[in-house]
Amino acid sequence: MYAFALALALLPVSWGFVLDGSPTSYAQFRKWNAGLNGTLEFEFKTEQPNGLLLYTDDGGTYDFFEIKLVEGALRVRYNLGGGAQILTVGHDLNDGHWHKVQVQRKVERTTLSVDGASQTRTSRGKEYYFGHLSTNSDVYVGGMPAWYNTKLTLLALPSVIFELRFNGAIRNLVYADENSRFPRRQEMKMKNFKCTGHQCRGSKGKSKGNATDACEDMDPCQHGGICISTDNGPICECRNVDYEGPYCEKDRGHVRSSWIDNDAGEEREIKSSTVRLLLLLLLMLLSVSAVLASTIYLNGWMVAY
Repeated sequence: MYAFALALALLPVSWGFVLDGSPTSYAQFRKWNAGLNGTLEFEFKTEQPNGLLLYTDDGGTYDFFEIKLVEGALRVRYNLGGGAQILTVGHDLNDGHWHKVQVQRKVERTTLSVDGASQTRTSRGKEYYFGHLSTNSDVYVGGMPAWYNTKLTLLALPSVIFELRFNGAIRNLVYADENSRFPRRQEMKMKNFKCTGHQCRGSKGKSKGNATDACEDMDPCQHGGICISTDNGPICECRNVDYEGPYCEKDRGHVRSSWIDNDAGEEREIKSSTVRLLLLLLLMLLSVSAVLASTIYLNGWMVAY
């Protein structure tokens, strides 16, 4: 597995990682527990029209997901036990810009989305569970480990070993597993091969270690927020509907009101305790008004009903 270290080249900035497309080039991540419902997403940037982006399977039986570029289009080939299906979205995706890919499955339906454009297919068969977590493979990005060359029976799609390796940049790989409530950013395996800006010791050629991810250095997100690396640094995507704010730090259930101070030009926030006090004063005034309204004068005497 030491060849994994040769797979990666440093980016000139601090996010994601670059794969150079060499014969040993790939990145490895933990298993995706797709089950019956799950989501996998990532971003890529490349100038090559063809190449394997991602592969995972059930350990060599039937089920697999293969994501690759074919003449600049994004293609997903997958099998959930009822025969292979193909989804194709996008064109000219090898333009050197970042593109966001999402694969979402819900029982028999699988949807591929690229930059907001999507396509859906329905699988045939009687059982749609994606393998078994204990025997499923890891998720491989950009290529396959060389040891699969002598163990093709462990691949549900043996032809994947012959796919052209990806040459480009990857960032923000996120899974939503069947059993997890919120999606999570994934960290690359083999952390001991992480290098600095200099060439890795013991490596050959021009390959270098993987880059430090902006979110790995500083993940400010709270309450299940997903840290997303961008050109301007990390940002938080609040997928927990109970929280909001730049860092998903604000409880949406927190009662608040605000107004704009035209003189100061800044927004003032009234906390929930202040709101409760104002409401209490308002109720007291309404009660007094009701008492006064029910008071009449009879023969010069004040009578309250």
